[in-house]
Amino acid sequence: IMKKKSLKKALDYLIACNFLAPSPRDIASFLRLHMAKMDPGVLGDYLGEGGKDGTEVEYWNLIRFNYVRAISFVGMNVEQALRHFLTNCGFRLPGEAQKIDRIMTTFSQCYWEDNAGDRQRCPYRDQDTVFLIAFAIIMLNTDLHKSTHHRSGNSRKQRKKMTKTEFLNNLRGVDVSEELSRDYLANIYDSIEAYPIVIEHGPTQRIFRSGHRSQEGSFSDDLHNKVKTFVKSSKPAEELLRGMSVHEFPFYTLGNVCDRTGGDARILSTQAVKLTWHHFHSIIKTTLDAADVDPTGMDSCLDILKHALCVTVQLDMRVEFSAFVAQLARVKLFKGGQRSKGRESSKRSMAQKAYKQEDWHVELQKAINLGTASGRSDAIEQISKIFKEVRLSGQDDTPTRKGFMQSVVRRIENGQLLLNDPARSFIREGDLIKKSNRTGRSATYRFFLFSDVLIYAKKSSTFQIQDSRTIASSLD
Repeated sequence: IMKKKSLKKALDYLIACNFLAPSPRDIASFLRLHMAKMDPGVLGDYLGEGGKDGTEVEYWNLIRFNYVRAISFVGMNVEQALRHFLTNCGFRLPGEAQKIDRIMTTFSQCYWEDNAGDRQRCPYRDQDTVFLIAFAIIMLNTDLHKSTHHRSGNSRKQRKKMTKTEFLNNLRGVDVSEELSRDYLANIYDSIEAYPIVIEHGPTQRIFRSGHRSQEGSFSDDLHNKVKTFVKSSKPAEELLRGMSVHEFPFYTLGNVCDRTGGDARILSTQAVKLTWHHFHSIIKTTLDAADVDPTGMDSCLDILKHALCVTVQLDMRVEFSAFVAQLARVKLFKGGQRSKGRESSKRSMAQKAYKQEDWHVELQKAINLGTASGRSDAIEQISKIFKEVRLSGQDDTPTRKGFMQSVVRRIENGQLLLNDPARSFIREGDLIKKSNRTGRSATYRFFLFSDVLIYAKKSSTFQIQDSRTIASSLD
């Protein structure tokens, strides 16, 4: 239907068949999940639709927003974000001016939400400035890299390209409060001049042109190009999960499945866990690797680990259970204040299997080795007791840490925003002297180091934030 008629009619057909819900969120998620199979130009035209009345306009705006909001622009300047948006997000910018305007408005809104307050990468006062800069970058890219000659009669004349000075002058005064740094804009010009934004035609057009391999080039070149195209068209897992996390999906119980297929619930459960357990193990391991620096996901990690242990006990899956128990030992080390000096120390401790001689593991293994229903029940009760103790051990110092955080943020202007993340913790503060390259003058700033962000502030009645830097989630 999409090829013969349009993408809109294809989606309307899926909605009519109850295969797809008509909400903007579900439609946007469907487009992101299947964008590798769609023509980028067709998808771009669909995302640029605007509607006829107020209700339709809002509907299309929500589809656009949900599609773009799944993309993370955190830590990018506007040129990097726009380059990623136009080349790696599954669609090609349409040619109609109104559709371009709608898509770029949504891009500006999402970029502003991700980077507002980052004065280094997003030195703007509002998202309207982001919109103007993004449009200027598109025009600059077109001007610098389209054909450099045009015909006039029988002669060919050299077309004059936009210079850096002209680009800077065109953007003078676009910000409502202060002129953008000329160095910031000059870096954008240099980047576009050296590396143009190349909008390709999508994987389906590039790979599946015919049923056989092209005679031009070797087989290895052809295979390399196909692999490269597939890798580029693959959606980053973080963006995909980000788009799907806000949705509710129907789930079927084992009883429903067994009634339909006539299968055994225990066998089906075991097969499902065997196919998926390593994904949960990787999530737990990754969270624990970064727990010293970023403890944000620890509560969710404990929930996943507890359920994984109980499921593998109930299904008598010994190998999988042993893998999750090793992670439980790491949690007990972390929560019990026995943190090693580095990851290597922790890994060596795990390698020695020292936890296998501890009382909790001996009792747990004894209950499992009985191989009976009562033994499995005892093991699950012990697991629940262990996790209750682990959670209590991590809450002992919570009131003290919260009070200390509040005393620090009270000294920072608008510092209450730092309390929005309950996992954020204060590490230290100190003076930092910055010397200007232009004037040679020195200025003293106060830095505040938290678990996930570094803040530079200038002293007045309170400390006024001048800049902030997000800290990597793991340090080696």
